[in-house]
Amino acid sequence: MRKEEIIEQNVEKSRSFKGEACLNINNKKYFIILNDLNRIFMKILIKSLAILFMAALIFSCDKDSKDPEPQVDLQVLTSTVTEISPFSAIGGGSISGSEPINDRGICWSTNESPTLDDHFVKDIDPGTGDFTGKMAVLDPDMTYFARAYATTKSGETVYGNQVQFMTEKVKARNESNSYLANRDDILVIPVSRANKSRLGEQITENDHLTAELIWMDNINVVEEVFTYGEGASGNLVVLTGDSDGNAVINVTVDDKIVWSWHIWVTEDTESIKTITLPSGSKMMDRNLGAVSTDYGEIESIGMQYQFGRKDPFPASASFGTPSDRLLYNLEEGFPEIDIQIGPKDFGFANANPLTFITSQWADWCDEDIRDWWVTEDGSKSIYDPSPEGWKVASLVDYEGLSDEHFKDDVEGGLLFIYDGQSNYFPFTGYREVEGMMDATGNYGNLWVNSAIDGDPGIGSALAPSYGIGGVQDVNGAPRGRALSIRCVKE
Repeated sequence: MRKEEIIEQNVEKSRSFKGEACLNINNKKYFIILNDLNRIFMKILIKSLAILFMAALIFSCDKDSKDPEPQVDLQVLTSTVTEISPFSAIGGGSISGSEPINDRGICWSTNESPTLDDHFVKDIDPGTGDFTGKMAVLDPDMTYFARAYATTKSGETVYGNQVQFMTEKVKARNESNSYLANRDDILVIPVSRANKSRLGEQITENDHLTAELIWMDNINVVEEVFTYGEGASGNLVVLTGDSDGNAVINVTVDDKIVWSWHIWVTEDTESIKTITLPSGSKMMDRNLGAVSTDYGEIESIGMQYQFGRKDPFPASASFGTPSDRLLYNLEEGFPEIDIQIGPKDFGFANANPLTFITSQWADWCDEDIRDWWVTEDGSKSIYDPSPEGWKVASLVDYEGLSDEHFKDDVEGGLLFIYDGQSNYFPFTGYREVEGMMDATGNYGNLWVNSAIDGDPGIGSALAPSYGIGGVQDVNGAPRGRALSIRCVKE
C-alpha cells in the first residue's frame, strides 16, 4: 500500500521513554526523537492558529462592510425620490412590523449607503405606514443616494433599500423685485439686480453673500433661504413652504442689506387671471400680494407700499378697526415694523426694507423724485415692485373707469362689473404718513406709477379712489402713505 493511502496513525502510549516517542503506522513501529516531535506539533499548532486568525479576520471584515441586521420585527422600504430640483427633492418610505419606533425619516449623501452620520430629516410622526420628507440644501447637478430609516425604542436603527437620484442644473429666474411662487416651490434669484440702481455697484465679483428672511405674514410661507455662488454673479435661493402668504428676503454683503425681494406664495400661480378694463388694459384680478379674491376676506387686500419704494408692508389684519399683522421669521421670532422720522434718502430705504419712513411733508424721500416706478418711455423701472411680466398700472390704464362700473352690494368693498366680468375691489384702507393704519373696511386706494404735476406737497396720483360714497377717477395722496397696488400686464 502506498504511503499516500495511509489513513490511520496514532501515538503508542504503551511504549515511550524520555526523549523518544513511538508511532505505530500500519503495524510498523517508528521511533522519533521527542524534540523532533515537539517541532512537528508546534508547526501544526502555528498553522492551525494562523488559519483560525485569517478566518476570523475575513468574517470580521465581511461583517463590518455591511449594516448590522437587527433581530427585530421591523421592515423599512425606501420610496422613489420625486420633485427633484437643483437644491431639494422629496424622499420617503414605508415602515411595517410590530417593533415600536422612536424616529423615522430619510437620510442621504453623495456616497453610497448613507446613514444618520450623513444628512437626514426626521418625519414628525414616528410610526408605521408611509411618510415623506424634503431633502434640502442639496448641490445642483449632483448624484445622491438616499435611504429611509427607522430607529426603535431600544436605539436600533434599521435602514431601507438604497435609491439613487440626480439633482437638476441651476436655472435662475429673470431679474425682478417680486416673484410669484407656488407652495413647495424653489426660486433661484440673480443678485445682479443690486448693481443696477442709483446706488451703483453694491456687490463685486469676489464678495461673499449671505441671505436672510426678514419677515413673512404666515407661518411656513418660506421654508429656507440661502445663497448659491459668490459675488455679483451669485444667486439667492428660496424654498417656499406649504402656506399661502407674503415674505421679504434680502442679500447682505458685510452685514449690510444691499437688496431685498418680495416673495408672493399662492396655492396655484396659474389661478391668477386678468380682467379687461374700459381702457383695454389687462389688469390682475387681485391686488399685489393678495392670496384671496373672496368678498370680505382680509387676505384680498394684499401688500401696501410707500410711493416709489419696492418693498411692501403688510396691510391691516382685520376689516373695521385696523390692526397690525403678526409677522414671523425663520428663528421663531416676531419682527415688527420700525418707524423712522424722515425724510430719508434712497440708500436708507434700500437698506431698511422693514422701516416705515415718516415725514411732516408729503414724501418719505428727501428728493422730489416722481418717476420711481416708470421710465421715460413708460416701461417698468428698476424699482417697480411688480412680479415678472407685470407692472404698476398707469393713469392711462384707468381711463374710462367710473362709478357706473361698480356695485356696492358686497361685503368690505365694491364689485367691478364690465363686459360680462365681475371682480372684487376690497376697501384696502392705507397706512398713514405717521405709520398708523386707517380707513380699512370703508375706503380703497390704488397707486398709479406717476406723480401729480405741480407742487411736491400735493403728493401722487392714484386711481381709482373708491369707498362707500362711490368712485373718483383721480385723487391725490401723500407719497409717504402706504397704499395698495393693482398690476397690469407689461
